Amino acid sequence: MYLRSIPVLRYFILLVVGIYLYQWYQPQLGQIYIFISTVFLLGILSTKINKLRFLKHTIPFLFLGLGLASSHLFDQKNRENYISKVGKFDKYMAMIDSYTESKPKTYKVTAKIFAVKKGSKWKNVVGETMLYFNKEANTVPKYGEIYVLKNTIREIEAPKNPFEFDYKTYQARKNIFNHQFLREGDFLLAGEMKGWSLLKFANSLNVYTHTVFKEILDTPKQMGVAEAMIGGMKAELDFETKQWYSATGAIHVLAVSGMHVVILFVVLNKLLGLFLDKKKPFFLATILILLWSYAIFTGLSPSVCRSTLMFSMIQLGTFFRRDDNPVNTLLLSAIILLIIVPTWLYDVGFQLSYLAVLGIMVIYPSLKRLFYFKWKPIRWIWEISAVSIAAQIFTLPLTLYYFHQFPNYFLLANPVVSLVSSFMLPIGLLVLFIAKIPYLGAALGFIFQWLIDILNYSVYLISKLPNALTVGLSISITTVILLFLIIAFVLLFFKNKEVIYIKLIAITCLFLTISGANQLFKQNKQKEITFHFIPNGWGISVIEGRSATFISTDSLCNEPLIYQFHLKNYYDAKGIKNYKTQKVADQGNFIINNNLGNIQWMKTPNGKIIEKNTPYLVCTENAIKDLTNLSEFDGTIILDGSNKKWVVEKIKAEAEQKKKKLVILYDTGSKTLTF
Repeated sequence: MYLRSIPVLRYFILLVVGIYLYQWYQPQLGQIYIFISTVFLLGILSTKINKLRFLKHTIPFLFLGLGLASSHLFDQKNRENYISKVGKFDKYMAMIDSYTESKPKTYKVTAKIFAVKKGSKWKNVVGETMLYFNKEANTVPKYGEIYVLKNTIREIEAPKNPFEFDYKTYQARKNIFNHQFLREGDFLLAGEMKGWSLLKFANSLNVYTHTVFKEILDTPKQMGVAEAMIGGMKAELDFETKQWYSATGAIHVLAVSGMHVVILFVVLNKLLGLFLDKKKPFFLATILILLWSYAIFTGLSPSVCRSTLMFSMIQLGTFFRRDDNPVNTLLLSAIILLIIVPTWLYDVGFQLSYLAVLGIMVIYPSLKRLFYFKWKPIRWIWEISAVSIAAQIFTLPLTLYYFHQFPNYFLLANPVVSLVSSFMLPIGLLVLFIAKIPYLGAALGFIFQWLIDILNYSVYLISKLPNALTVGLSISITTVILLFLIIAFVLLFFKNKEVIYIKLIAITCLFLTISGANQLFKQNKQKEITFHFIPNGWGISVIEGRSATFISTDSLCNEPLIYQFHLKNYYDAKGIKNYKTQKVADQGNFIINNNLGNIQWMKTPNGKIIEKNTPYLVCTENAIKDLTNLSEFDGTIILDGSNKKWVVEKIKAEAEQKKKKLVILYDTGSKTLTF
């Protein structure tokens, strides 16, 4: 495949560059318009004056300006009436604009802010926020409801532990910068959005899907997989089920993606092909209408819209220009999506889904021809495996970068998942239509439930095989680029059979080897202590070489979510291979002995220090109200996240006066000391 056969590629690259440049430089809209106007003018001159024909090469740079402009217009913070620009206000009015997720103690929704109250007047604003309704308030928010809320809104905080998932940036790219926890009395239902809207209708279908599945499915695991796969809703998925699917490389089945759209297209193609001529436009139009109806049915989530538009563009491109390169159509769909929502460029699902489809387009045809089996079942297994290999090759660098793991049995899991999913998706959709029909609805519901159990059990068995998952594969963005270069050079070698590509592969592998050896050398020599910020708790990591000890209470050491959210990425980045926990009792004061310096933990209120010469003293749950009993302590005092704010402020002022070394984890995030 030659680059000149993919003319859309340069426009896509320049659009991506424009989106990235906006994040770095934040240009004003006027500056962007001047750039676009200049490029446009140069393009016009190139068509009018023969001597200036070389200026036609500036025309593609319009897409760079388009990337800058779309990013600026999408960012709500650039609007004059953005909520943070109106100053202080007492109350605000917001409309619920998402499906309601049920959490253990709250109902989670997003809301569109459209007015704030300053004094006695209301002022129109724009903004998005995340709301958590305490379940004790006995209020379940619904899409379209309008609430008047007290202004206790606060900004989403940045990650407070090293290499922790950046939830603040993740939400900011969706224009959500704030959140609020609501108790009874903090809000008042003021009304409901009037009239009909597509999003309101889509949300009502989400609610209907949840209601139907709740009636026919017995267990939370069945419910979680059914809602995720059929409706694109992940609120019911539990942590354990996600781990099973992640460990087998089948996590993609739990998000409505390109695979689901392909399955639905194949089923519709077979059924409609019995009645309609496949070569006629009416056949294609009918299928696309049904696909977009499915997108609406699943709530028009980003992943659904993304995969449906991508597949629709591919089908339209194939129908109207059968001999054209389908990669052009794929890139064109990406351009359309990024112009509408430029921040999808940073979305992991967006990146992986497009790379997977690109891998299938580029590699699958050649892989498929490697083997031919006369027996159809074996041939089908090989074709499914070839699809998985093609997608895995192109997504591997980013998968390692984001998730630090590799599913070793993905070739075993994917044929099973693909086969069961091919039946589950159409049957699950059919259940939603006939669930209320006596006997028939119950019978089909039983089959659907049976298929979910087969899928869950198959994935569970594969995830429990020895060495099912290779973990701790943390790589840098430089390594990602080098891996993509190796993939490109290998493909070019098989296409052109030129020795130069073998040399380039060898040179790139050499760079990877040197980089890996250097990283391994540093990891074997590393020594550090990290005092983690853990909400309502505390924890300390002691790292020596590639071994780590997590010191905390018994309850936190045994909580898998603590490791998953606060420690895993940190340990992966440090190359930790030996991990253990050291548990201490929940009460009393202790000395924690380790090779890098003893740590004293204080939890007894107004307690006295055990040893005044320990270098670190961790105080938790308001164990000290002042520094009276610490006058002889010269080490570093560390206040974790369980201390009340007024206590922290009092100790902070006293520490400044007495020149005590003080670290407040709520302010600084985790504290790492290297040796």
